[in-house]
Amino acid sequence: METPTRPVFDLGRVRDALAPVLASNGVSLVDLEWTTERAGWTLRLTIEREGTADAGGGVTLEDCADVSRDVSSVLDVEDLIPNHYNLEVSSPGLDRRLRTTAEFARFLGRTAKVKLSRPAPDGQRLLRGELLEALEGQVAVLVDGKRIEVPFSDVVEARLVFELTSQPKPKKGQRPGKEAAKESAPRSATKRSERGSEKRK
Repeated sequence: METPTRPVFDLGRVRDALAPVLASNGVSLVDLEWTTERAGWTLRLTIEREGTADAGGGVTLEDCADVSRDVSSVLDVEDLIPNHYNLEVSSPGLDRRLRTTAEFARFLGRTAKVKLSRPAPDGQRLLRGELLEALEGQVAVLVDGKRIEVPFSDVVEARLVFELTSQPKPKKGQRPGKEAAKESAPRSATKRSERGSEKRK
């Protein structure tokens, strides 16, 4: 199967067009990606409830479905994406990615995994520990009781670590940790673009 030719359009214009839709639904945009997969091109929106302290974004499956419907309508009217594509709207999940120093600062005290492009002062390339500090251009992680500071520019990827807390004894017939596992997975809604489908006919 041949890889489809990358469509040419302004992702910034798409972001601007979606801002009022997201605001009307009381959510904010965490990330906007345009990727290709086996099923074709996908426009992926990651959203969260404004003002939430929940690492998972505080959005429900219903929120994702509502935003997906409204975003799809706007994109069809504005005609900003010329190709057929899939629209996916999801929450960040409890193992959310951290992309900016502001996001690091927001989750200070939480456990994270931080992958580096070059070794930290102690020789590690993968730090797993408590986020201690996030200043402009620098982050600090507590790893095995030791504070390790690295330049933010060395961070290749960072994610929060979902940690199971002690749960009450499950009821008979219920699998332990089932609900917690559900919470760690991002909620998402996917829709195929109607305008794109029409153009391919």
